[in-house]
Amino acid sequence: MIIHIRNFGKIESADIDLGNLTIFVGENNSGKTYIMQLIYGLINFFSTKEFNDFLGNFKWKYNSEEIIREILESNDEDISKNILEIKADDRNFYNNFQNALNDFISRNKEKIVEKTFNTRNLSIGSLSIEFGKIVDDLTIQCTKNLKNTSKAKISFHFNKSVNHTITSILFAQNNQYKSMNSIVKKSILTIILLMSFGINQYQLTDLPILYLPASRSGLMLLYTNFLAEYNDDKTFQNDDVVYQVNDGQTSENRYGLTEPIYDFLMFLLKHKTSEMISDKDREIISFINENIINGTMEKTGTTMRYKPALSEHSLPIYLSSSLVSELSPIYQILSGIQKYSFILYDEIETCQHPTKQLQLARLLVRMVNAGYRMVVSTHSDTMAAAINNLITISFKEKKDELMSKLGYEKEDMLESANVKAYQFIIGKDGKTKVEEVKSHFSVGVGFDFDIFNYANDKIYQDAVEIAEVD
Repeated sequence: MIIHIRNFGKIESADIDLGNLTIFVGENNSGKTYIMQLIYGLINFFSTKEFNDFLGNFKWKYNSEEIIREILESNDEDISKNILEIKADDRNFYNNFQNALNDFISRNKEKIVEKTFNTRNLSIGSLSIEFGKIVDDLTIQCTKNLKNTSKAKISFHFNKSVNHTITSILFAQNNQYKSMNSIVKKSILTIILLMSFGINQYQLTDLPILYLPASRSGLMLLYTNFLAEYNDDKTFQNDDVVYQVNDGQTSENRYGLTEPIYDFLMFLLKHKTSEMISDKDREIISFINENIINGTMEKTGTTMRYKPALSEHSLPIYLSSSLVSELSPIYQILSGIQKYSFILYDEIETCQHPTKQLQLARLLVRMVNAGYRMVVSTHSDTMAAAINNLITISFKEKKDELMSKLGYEKEDMLESANVKAYQFIIGKDGKTKVEEVKSHFSVGVGFDFDIFNYANDKIYQDAVEIAEVD
């Protein structure tokens, strides 16, 4: 999925092709956080009533009503038929859907920004999306098996590169043909849209997307007090964005919270530890314990606690180091009942010593390999270089030899080449242009983050001059 943005705040232009791993680098106040939160807000807007109405009104050539009727009225107890198939090369369908989506987004772009940033004072020139290369046919089947259930089952199958089936169960009543047809249409359009963003889900509720703000350590320490105070105020909640009541009118939230940050607080508040953590997530948690925090974390009541290795006692997060508190949200994502698969991780290196940034890069790759789609930002040349090295090694012919020599493991090697990187360049007029950083994996150097070169060269040249003066 490619997101096109023009004249948004200080962002003059940005064309972001989201990969399994997307990296943002740039100076402070260059707009990285703005873009990350806008991406969050755009995806989250797809869960609104306005978007559901848009899906219902979208005109298309497919009609599954007659086949569904035939299956449900059949005397066969066990019957299954394909009710429609959308080919990956059906450009007419995808172009029509994309054009309709962009018309909807264009008409609602101010709403998207206001809902996301909780202000009416942030303008946006244009916002649109572009489907990337479609590689999967989508087959929809209707199955009736009266021996096992009194319902008809609608199954959505991706046929080629994605081994993925999404299923919806619908009541098998004769008067539901038209509603079934409408539900099938909405489900198909939702699947196509969310899969384009890398989200494996067919419902637009409880989207598995989470933004980790740069200020997460402070928010984690204070969120319970904040929410307790907030609940005592005369406020009301609308679509998870809180507005203050002022003589019957809505106004900007005096706390200055954006929707992504508010949702992050609610994630902390509602988090519950799962008893069925997947093997992949357990392996990542073990990696964090052994290679980064040198201990374990657990949630007791509403409090995250840290137990150092070789210690019999645990500490609340507020008494632990910033290294531990910074990793606590990742720990909660991996261990929670609510599953998240799309993570926007702002300033990933915050509070991390360079030696820990090397381990953090390994953690990032392991999460991507486990199926998490990650968008990360960094100011650190160490962090960017560490990520870059792992990506570059991953696609070397002699990677096994390099892994052994450099002390890496198979799990540190990226399994997908779908990695994108972008530099946020501030011009003389103060406007930011977002430029894609080209990769050079074929010649063994990965991404060239030249945005860090000026500072590194200046430090080096200053050191040379200082050394030459008696």
